[in-house]
Amino acid sequence: MTVSPIVVDYSRPIKGLFLQRPRIGTIHSVFKKAINIAFEETMLALLSDELPRLPNSVRLYSVVISKLLPNLEPGMEVCVGNDTFILSPCNFSFYLCGTPAWEPRPDVTAYDWDRETVALHTRLLAQSLANKQSQVGLVPLVEPLLLQKPIQATPLSELAMPKLQMLIQAAWHKNNAGIEEATRGLAGLGPGLTPSGDDVLGGFAAVISLLSSVLSRDSIPRSDVASIISTVAKPRTTKLSGVLLEHASRGEIAEQFGSLLLTLVLPAADFQTVREAADRALTFGASSGGDTLLGILLALRALEGEIY
Repeated sequence: MTVSPIVVDYSRPIKGLFLQRPRIGTIHSVFKKAINIAFEETMLALLSDELPRLPNSVRLYSVVISKLLPNLEPGMEVCVGNDTFILSPCNFSFYLCGTPAWEPRPDVTAYDWDRETVALHTRLLAQSLANKQSQVGLVPLVEPLLLQKPIQATPLSELAMPKLQMLIQAAWHKNNAGIEEATRGLAGLGPGLTPSGDDVLGGFAAVISLLSSVLSRDSIPRSDVASIISTVAKPRTTKLSGVLLEHASRGEIAEQFGSLLLTLVLPAADFQTVREAADRALTFGASSGGDTLLGILLALRALEGEIY
C-alpha cells in the first residue's frame, strides 16, 4: 500500500470526515484534474494542486492525480477514516495528519467595509460581466436584473428570471415563504453536476451569510436567508450541488470567490484589481464561474435594499 506525503492541503470542513471511524464511499465522477467521492451525507473532492481550493477538497500534487486518474472508475469503493484515505483497487492511500488546513470562510471581520465603495464595485462588475463576449448559463440575466437592459430570452432565462427577482425581494424583506418559493424554482435548474440555478444560489447564499451583517442597508443580519436556501435546495438538486450549497450557507466558498469578495474593500480607484479577481473566478467550470458571480452580484444588490 503506497503511503507518502502527496497531499498539498485540505479544506478545514472536511477534517471531521477523516477523524471519524473508517467509512466507505464511492467514486462519483472523474474529471481531468478532479475526482468526486460520494458519502451518505457529503462529497469529498480530490483536486490537482493546479486547481483552486474548494470548501470540500483535498488537493494532491498534480503528478499524483495524473497517475491515478487512468485507473479510476465511478463506483469504486473508497475508505476514509482514522486520518487516512484508502483506495484499495489502485493500491493508493494517504494520511491527512500534518497536512496544512485551508479555511474556506473568508475572514470578512478583519476588514473595514464601506457600503458605497462596495456598491460601486458591484455596478462596475455587473457591467464588466455583461460585456463579456461569451455568456453562458444564466449570466445574460445580469443585464435585465442589474443593468435594467433587455435581453433576448432563452428557455432557461425565462424560467429563472422571475424566481431571481423574487429571491432578491424576499431576501431583503426577510420573507421566508418567498425565499422558499424562489429557491424551489431555481434549485436544479439547468444541466450538469452543478446546474446554473444552484451556482447562482450558492453565490447568493455565501454573500448573505458572510456580508449581510456588515453591508445590509438596514443593518439587519440575514444569515437565516442562506440557511433557508440550502435547506430547500438540497433535496431538489444534485448531490454535489447540495453539498456546495450547504457550505455556501455557512460562508464557505471556493478560493477564487473568497478572494474576489475580499477585493471589494479596495478603494474605487483599484477596480482593476477587483475585475482581475472576477476574471479568475470566471474560469471556474464551463458556466459555474459566471453563474456564481451573478449570484454574488445579486446578493450585494439585494443588501442595498429595494432595487425594483
